[in-house]
Amino acid sequence: MIERIRFGNGVVSVNVSDLRALKDNLVIETDLCIVGSGPAGLSIAKEFVGTNVKVVILESGGKSEEPETQALYEIENIGAPRQLNQDVIRSRILGGSSHIWTGRVAPFDELDFKERSWVPYSGWSISRRSLDPYLVRGGENLGIGPHCYDERLWEKFRVNRPASLNTSKVQPVFWQFSKHVTNRHEPMRFGQDFMPEGAPNIQLILHANVTHLNTNQAGTKLESVEVSTLEGKKACVKARAIVLACGGVENARLMLASNRIVPHGVGNQNDLVGRFLMDHPGCVLGSFDPDSAQEVRNRFGHYWLDDAKGRHVYLHGIALSHKLQEKEQLLNCAAYLETVASEDDAWNTLKDLKTRLKEGKISLKSYQTALNVLTRSPEIGHGLYRRYLKHRPTINKAEKVELFCHVEQRPDPDSRVMLSDKVDRLGMPISKLNWKISEQERQSVRRLAHLICDEFDRLGLPKPTLSAWLDQKEGWESNFSDRAHPTGTTRMSDDPTQGVVDSNCQVHGVEGLFIAGSSVFPTAGYANPTLMIVGMSLRLADWLKFNYLPRAQRAIKLEQSVV
Repeated sequence: MIERIRFGNGVVSVNVSDLRALKDNLVIETDLCIVGSGPAGLSIAKEFVGTNVKVVILESGGKSEEPETQALYEIENIGAPRQLNQDVIRSRILGGSSHIWTGRVAPFDELDFKERSWVPYSGWSISRRSLDPYLVRGGENLGIGPHCYDERLWEKFRVNRPASLNTSKVQPVFWQFSKHVTNRHEPMRFGQDFMPEGAPNIQLILHANVTHLNTNQAGTKLESVEVSTLEGKKACVKARAIVLACGGVENARLMLASNRIVPHGVGNQNDLVGRFLMDHPGCVLGSFDPDSAQEVRNRFGHYWLDDAKGRHVYLHGIALSHKLQEKEQLLNCAAYLETVASEDDAWNTLKDLKTRLKEGKISLKSYQTALNVLTRSPEIGHGLYRRYLKHRPTINKAEKVELFCHVEQRPDPDSRVMLSDKVDRLGMPISKLNWKISEQERQSVRRLAHLICDEFDRLGLPKPTLSAWLDQKEGWESNFSDRAHPTGTTRMSDDPTQGVVDSNCQVHGVEGLFIAGSSVFPTAGYANPTLMIVGMSLRLADWLKFNYLPRAQRAIKLEQSVV
């Protein structure tokens, strides 16, 4: 027997349900269905709190890590080397991959949005400037500081402005670090304390794996989604608008696998779903002698910005200038320092002692730790001097100091997500990835590495010892690694022959189907994508509110009239 539930109308009063505990073969009716509870999905859902729009969020996982659910992320790789252990880069859990991220964010450059003759398939159908209000709002969701990422920051940092870079060749760049609303030592974990309490129009269903997108016979309108638990309990969700917010790989996989009604997959009438797979190929440009890298770490390290919302942490890096990229036909890339702290670092030792005392674990080990701290008093003193007089974080004793780089990828339609012949526990084909890295990426990071050496020499800073592979013509691909930032597989374009979604993130030719996340980005830039993901999601939420779901607009107008 099929039981029908209309969420938000008094039939179900709880905000969180578990599909495993509901009756089999439910038909769930709602206004808006969001597939995925990561930064994209929950940012959209939060925008509808208190409106008349009934929202259902479908999450594959639960509130804690589950190996059986995580196994659904298995991939087959036939392209450039990628991280095969998906546990370290993606999470099927409430909050999505924000459960494991490090919190670093930055917006894309204006250059990233422009059509560039030397970057095929480049150019966005929206401008970076039009996104700024959403990036500011996204920053509030992420707990970051002011929307500022240029040299105006020096004054805000309350430090002396260092000698300027040669901006005709390289330019300064900055990242921020997300901060959790209740724990400033952790980045925002969207599954923890992000959604407000008492939002009866928002319903979250855990252990709800979407297995098929159902359209009408013509494939022109999305009518429902099929859902299943790992144990085989089924449900069907019908909604006026459905948003896929599953990530750069899963969004494409789900659309391609929904092929019972439309043979080549939903929204894939132009064979574009899954193509243009990009990431941020990361590589080590070189390394420094840890004992002589203090000056470099001081200049290109972490900075603090204090405001009414607390302390915000920034990282300073160096990138290719826009002028040089155009002149030499290079891709956007930026480098920063990655430091591995030494085991006998004095500040780590002090933290260990503090933890032991707080936990009441007084032992011989505690006394040895205290003695170690006393013998390292000069290092402790220098750290205190930096913290309280220089307004800078401590420079820890380092075991390794490397110059690491993120580079934009050249969009390539042959770099793609496909379906494997192997299926997962739900009977869905797993993802087959053919990730391609081009020679243009190597040339770009190589040029940046040599320019950094020249610039450090001019500034009197110690130069890195560059990695030998940078000059190799063959076999260099293995020195790049994916950074868990899959991008571009459902790219945006107002031309249906060039993209999967339009500028409002609605799938071309499929009414009611929208996509959120980095899979809609036409180009990837070098910046970590989460701020862009959240900003774009808020933009989509606004469009749905004011253009697609009139119930939300009526609720907003009513609230404004009361005020």
